[in-house]
Amino acid sequence: ADARFAPERASTRELQALATAIADAVPIRKIRVTGGEPTLCDDLVDHVRHARSLVPEVVMTSNGVLLEPLLPALQAAGLNRVTISLDALDPVRFAAVARRPGLERVLAAIRAAKSAFGTVKINAVALPDTDYAGLVRFAMAEGLHLRFIELMAIGVAREGHATAFVPAEEQRARIHAAGIRLDECPERDEPTSRVWTIRGTAPTCATVGFITTVTQPFCATCDRLRLSSQGRLHTCLMDDAGVDLLTPLRAGQPGEVRARIRLAVAGKRPPAVQQRIGVMAGIGG
Repeated sequence: ADARFAPERASTRELQALATAIADAVPIRKIRVTGGEPTLCDDLVDHVRHARSLVPEVVMTSNGVLLEPLLPALQAAGLNRVTISLDALDPVRFAAVARRPGLERVLAAIRAAKSAFGTVKINAVALPDTDYAGLVRFAMAEGLHLRFIELMAIGVAREGHATAFVPAEEQRARIHAAGIRLDECPERDEPTSRVWTIRGTAPTCATVGFITTVTQPFCATCDRLRLSSQGRLHTCLMDDAGVDLLTPLRAGQPGEVRARIRLAVAGKRPPAVQQRIGVMAGIGG
């Protein structure tokens, strides 16, 4: 909801109309509400309720800072699960990476979400000074599904990416060096992550995943679409431009909206270069 990333936004009604048009034009089975930070949106519960009217599974990615008090209403509206970002367990390190305080509120949100939904995914961006073993031990203790994300050359991360990038293989080496044994579990792999179980724990309780966007991109099997708060449809995370759906919607041209959606989906291709000029907060992960 930061005006720096989306100074002009479609209204709630317009975004819901576009979501409906996309679901009508192409087969959609899951909707993820993301951002930016979705809990900053005043109409978040309405968006979740509407999304659930379109598909059987609605999930959300949040930084967790404002999430805990919203969980009952979100769950009642039909939210199935949340993914929460947690890049560090030390308050000083957390504030440095997240650029805000609030670690205790995030931890409280994680535990409340685990209680509400039974399962929670945690996302951590892999950086040179990330406490890989500490985060894995936290996932083991709390029964969470942890995902390390390879740093992508997007927005502010483009500068210095070569020195800040830690490949998944090195991440696993650091975890192994701390005495934690991971076992590859391809049957648990997800569309965007390779999943490993933690030796000595039940695989249903805690897992470690590696989102290998850089070293092993999953473009060939990607079927994700992104609808921005400005009413643009992006068929790839690296697609800066997107397709304008808001103009024909406002012009009362539903047929043109559907035609643009179908054309964009038909033309979905892997990116020529794995980098994006715009910031991640403007498009979602």
